[in-house]
Amino acid sequence: MTSVASLVYDFLFLCLFAYAAVCSWKKGFLAGLTELAGAVLGVGAAVWASRTLAPPLYEQFLSGSVTDQVEQAVQQSGGDLAAAVQGMDFLPDTVRQSLTDLLLGAGDALPEQITAALEPLLLPFVQVVLFLVFCMVVRWVFRLLVGVLRHVNGVPLIGGVNRLLGLVLGLLTGALDCWLFAMLLWFVASITANKLEVLTLPILQQSVGYSLFGAFNPFLTQY
Repeated sequence: MTSVASLVYDFLFLCLFAYAAVCSWKKGFLAGLTELAGAVLGVGAAVWASRTLAPPLYEQFLSGSVTDQVEQAVQQSGGDLAAAVQGMDFLPDTVRQSLTDLLLGAGDALPEQITAALEPLLLPFVQVVLFLVFCMVVRWVFRLLVGVLRHVNGVPLIGGVNRLLGLVLGLLTGALDCWLFAMLLWFVASITANKLEVLTLPILQQSVGYSLFGAFNPFLTQY
């Protein structure tokens, strides 16, 4: 099962890479350049949004709910903080385990301290969601511009060169798409705590495509 699943992911990476390259070849250089610019700017905007907007959004919309859940779990556990942490079933298993490790040897901790310890553990999940949303929105806007540039492929003399250069840019766009796909797979595997049989971090690490494109993970260092 493991080897088959990893091969399936490699096949998906290959299809995504080839699809982006072929589409850019058909659209031509200018359209491919616009699409690549949209992809790069999309990543840049997504990184800025995930870093800048995640903390205030977490504080405004999630912090209060997390505090209520923590206080409820502590009350139900009778003051046993380890049991309280394990009773916070609204958290992914990985976050609960990380919080348990933080509490080991720390002595008594108040619910407020638990809530404060949860923030750096939960923020990366908010950042990933914002990253994906902003990246897709910016790229969608730039893809609307691509349709305007498709007629350039029909211009005499430059049409063939235009398509060839479009293929080169398509390879770069395909690599960026594969990286985003790797980040999405990592996020799903992390948020589900490896409970999906065919989508776990050990299986992903056996995939050549994931090992290549997922090697750079800006969110991994925050866990």
